[in-house]
Amino acid sequence: MFLTDGTPAGLIIAEIVNWTGKALVVPRPALAGFLKREEAQSAGVYILTGADPDDPFRQQLYVGQSETVGRRLVEHDSDPKKDFFDRAIVFVSKDENLTNAHARFLERHLTNRIKVAGRSTPTNGNTPGGAALPEADVADMEYFLDQIEIVLPVLGLDVLRPIATAKSQAAGAAVQNSSAPTALTVSAPFYAPMQLSAGMG
Repeated sequence: MFLTDGTPAGLIIAEIVNWTGKALVVPRPALAGFLKREEAQSAGVYILTGADPDDPFRQQLYVGQSETVGRRLVEHDSDPKKDFFDRAIVFVSKDENLTNAHARFLERHLTNRIKVAGRSTPTNGNTPGGAALPEADVADMEYFLDQIEIVLPVLGLDVLRPIATAKSQAAGAAVQNSSAPTALTVSAPFYAPMQLSAGMG
């Protein structure tokens, strides 16, 4: 992670080693600074996030995509229906190989994952249509989504981890209370190390 102005209240860039993607946290007051960066001219997917006025323990979200993310964020900034957001988290590609079709695919599947998790209040009126991709591209975008899932909690937005249901809790209790020996294999997700640095930029 890199704090572009040396403070956590400014623009933050987050990357994972060996991932072609890049996350940029854009506080609403820092939007003008973001628009000066080359990433603002890229295709990508983004999340607008702010406090849910009806539930202080939840985040209100809007998931979108654009061939030019900076231009789309400017439109949202002037839209009264998007007054709720206080920051945008933007995902673009470092190698500039993310196309508009890729961004539409990411928008649809990221929206679906957020809805399934049930930890936030999406404001998207309809489920995005997505885009048909070749099989190899689908695999790449699924990996891209998995990296987003790793990065978001680090950026303070834990909205992709499913809430435990009564059924899953009961199943867990049944395993713990079983008297028969049980062999468990736990596969932990790989978290690539992140370096935190602060600089002026």
